[in-house]
Amino acid sequence: MSKFLILARPSKPLPEKANVESARQQWIELRDKNKAEVYEIIEDNGAGFAAFVDVDDHDELMGILFRNPLGSWGEYQVYALGTLEGEMRAMQSAGML
Repeated sequence: MSKFLILARPSKPLPEKANVESARQQWIELRDKNKAEVYEIIEDNGAGFAAFVDVDDHDELMGILFRNPLGSWGEYQVYALGTLEGEMRAMQSAGML
């Protein structure tokens, strides 16, 4: 499993064709299916989302991003997350501990 933080924000200014409710609905569905932990980000131009997802692979992550309509009128920032245990193993194997 791979963990990621996704920050999803609408473009500024928000395009007329933007379907904010449809984008919001996908994040809610992911949360309701226990596929993501989702938080709304309130900013000056409307709401964005912060989502913690745990996916099997890169393709599953890309599927989440490509299905969301925000991708055509907003932007994503995606950060790979690690665990403390994983970081400790990496440091040990690099001879840092």
